[in-house]
Amino acid sequence: MGIDPDFRKKRKKTGKEEGIAIWGPLYPPEKLGIRGSVAGIDWDICTGCGICLEVCPMNVYEWRETPDHPTSEKKAFPIRERDCVQCLQCETQCPEQAINAVFLGPQSVWDQAMVFIMFFQIIAGIVYGILFGPYLDLKILQYLGWIVLIFSLPFFFSPLIYFQKRGKPQEGKNLMSTTVIVDSGTYGIVRHPQILGCILVMFASMLISQHWASVIIGIPLSVFFYTDLLKEERGLIVKFGDNYKSYMEKVPRMNFPVGIIRWLRPGKRE
Repeated sequence: MGIDPDFRKKRKKTGKEEGIAIWGPLYPPEKLGIRGSVAGIDWDICTGCGICLEVCPMNVYEWRETPDHPTSEKKAFPIRERDCVQCLQCETQCPEQAINAVFLGPQSVWDQAMVFIMFFQIIAGIVYGILFGPYLDLKILQYLGWIVLIFSLPFFFSPLIYFQKRGKPQEGKNLMSTTVIVDSGTYGIVRHPQILGCILVMFASMLISQHWASVIIGIPLSVFFYTDLLKEERGLIVKFGDNYKSYMEKVPRMNFPVGIIRWLRPGKRE
């Protein structure tokens, strides 16, 4: 019997090892629980075969000694689970089915803070614009902001719209755990519609409020999200290989005017 895919809900965290979550029960040396959240590995099932270390393209795992444990005296440890791109090579090739990898969203305090600040900038800017009007009193820019906001929403909610039906998420996992490239709809316009949507919504908030605080928060955040997606894209190349490289040649990263023109060409729209 393999790792429980619902261990994140059913088990309790008992602590951390080198910043990686430990899920109980824990009665060493006989019972060691599960290590990791994004790439969880059940140490009570792991036999130390090392296949996960061999197949992982992101070098997520390292060896850790587990003396006197019944199944093996060394285990794979997901020390770099934040780099996991959910290619599922380790999970599908583990002979003991001891690994469960899943996308859990922002994991570091820094990344979570950036997402929180983004939503604060969006909500505060829009509410300010509604209650007090534009800070610079430029109504035409505020109207433009509402247009940008409406335009951005299909991009912002792209994963919810497309991933469940077209991304073929792995059974029992969330919709972000796609197994195929989604290249239609907004994903046929730009490769990262959700990030584009985030940036456009923040830009809309700036136009609606026209407040200096919204701009000071929104511009650096936009740069942060764009820079972060470059790392994400490297992971997608690892996950999907040449198919993703072909997708990159056909669809722009964030240039939505070019993407829309290509999408509207005969035979391209889906």
